Amino acid sequence: MIAMSSALHDSVIPGLESAPIAVFTALAWESAAVRAVLRQVRREGERVWRGSAGRREVLVITGGIGPRRTRQTLEQFAEVPFAAVLSVGCAGALVPDLTTGQLILAPDVCMLSAEPEVRLDRFPVDDHLLLCARAAASRAAVPIATGSLFTSTSILFTPEDKTQQGRATGAIAVEMESGVHAAFATARGIPFLALRVILDPVGMALPVIKRLMTPEGNVRPFRAVTHVVTHPHHLSVLLVLRRSQTTAAHALTRLCHALFPLLTKEG
Repeated sequence: MIAMSSALHDSVIPGLESAPIAVFTALAWESAAVRAVLRQVRREGERVWRGSAGRREVLVITGGIGPRRTRQTLEQFAEVPFAAVLSVGCAGALVPDLTTGQLILAPDVCMLSAEPEVRLDRFPVDDHLLLCARAAASRAAVPIATGSLFTSTSILFTPEDKTQQGRATGAIAVEMESGVHAAFATARGIPFLALRVILDPVGMALPVIKRLMTPEGNVRPFRAVTHVVTHPHHLSVLLVLRRSQTTAAHALTRLCHALFPLLTKEG
């Protein structure tokens, strides 16, 4: 117990005392789950909020779904100093036995590089931040699984697609932004952490519904209603996804509530 406490004390983010922690999310509900544990939250711009955790400021930035929108968002912060970069949100399982709300403790994030030389690039997660995430999950009673994250350029809708990608990449979960966040942090020498919880298990097939969500992940109600009228068999899946979103959001809030004090000098 003493060894763990000492290690966590050492993992407090050093230097850059005036620099905030950057928390990047893709979806509006992920951002709300993080902001719920911050103090003095105020909007600073479109989909950008500033709050505080202990004596450290936290910027929460919602960039939308996918690598392209993520890169566009990061361009706006190219000159902003950050003490750490966190990619926070949900992920889909690529292997069996991962359940909704379970935290993926990823030692690295992998992502296919751009053409002409396509390869699987890997970006390491900061060891100290990973230690803090493990301690936070324990304190928040959030179950964990250890394995790589894969950043995909497209949504994996079927169990077959998920399983195939898991075998091809060696990752246990998939999302669409962490690799871009990791590359941004690595290029600038900033500590990076992916804090991703499972939304859909590997066996869950996701319905293909065009224009159901905005780029920020908000459901278009009219589009949802009209789709269910013409595809009533999708209603049960959409209801399950809604419940899964609530479970994942609660897990993220509990994790952030336990994690942020470990990243400040008050921790």
